[in-house]
Amino acid sequence: MKRIAVAQAPSLPGQLDRNTRQAEDLISAAADNGADIVVLPELFLCGYDIAGIARDPSAYVVSPDGLHCQRIAQKAADCETAVIVGAAIATATGTSNAALVFAPDGTIVHCYHKAKLWGDEAKVFVPGAGPVVVDLAGTRIGLAICFDAGFPEHTRALALAGADVIACPAAFAKGAERHRYEIYFASRALENTLVVAVSNAVGLQGGLEMFGESALFDPWGREIARVAGTTGFETTLIDKHEIARAREELPYLALLDSNLTMVPIREGS
Repeated sequence: MKRIAVAQAPSLPGQLDRNTRQAEDLISAAADNGADIVVLPELFLCGYDIAGIARDPSAYVVSPDGLHCQRIAQKAADCETAVIVGAAIATATGTSNAALVFAPDGTIVHCYHKAKLWGDEAKVFVPGAGPVVVDLAGTRIGLAICFDAGFPEHTRALALAGADVIACPAAFAKGAERHRYEIYFASRALENTLVVAVSNAVGLQGGLEMFGESALFDPWGREIARVAGTTGFETTLIDKHEIARAREELPYLALLDSNLTMVPIREGS
């Protein structure tokens, strides 16, 4: 069985070198504690600062073959640990809010582009095409970023494509967003009977106070672990037998009716 970690630490907007070093430290610490896969927060390498990215993209945007990604690739290879980390990436059509996926040998196996952009993100980023599942460290991982998790159909598509785990870099801030955070991830885990790993940003970024509390949920929607404090990680085993047992007891996927039709509503008294 593989072990997945959610890890967090404060990112400083526009401080690519410093944030990359933080990522390296978190990857090392989680790997030393047995993690085969490490998930880091949304836009972790550059910090969640939408106005800053719009004002000076060169201080925030990284290239998959650039120095900062090469450092993450080397750390993944040194630790023999897969890594999923949030970054702003330049694409042919514009800047993407992305999750870079590194295999345990350091190879970038995918760059997932956030499909559902939140608020001012739509003024800066181009949206991705939709749900993606990758084979990573012997596990089928469905990818989502923050607001993507608010759309049940996104996670359902990942589950139907064979995902055992949803990995979700995120940046939820204090206030009303905390309520949604507490609902989204437990619900997505339960209704799709899979493991959810959400790694949330922490600290002041772009005028927002992110609250961290990165968390792991089991296939019954129960919280397994949550990161306390500003910097740290939590891990859990990806038990495919437990996922299968949950799907037998809670056959949401097996009983899905793709031909469901609506019964007309009769108007009047």
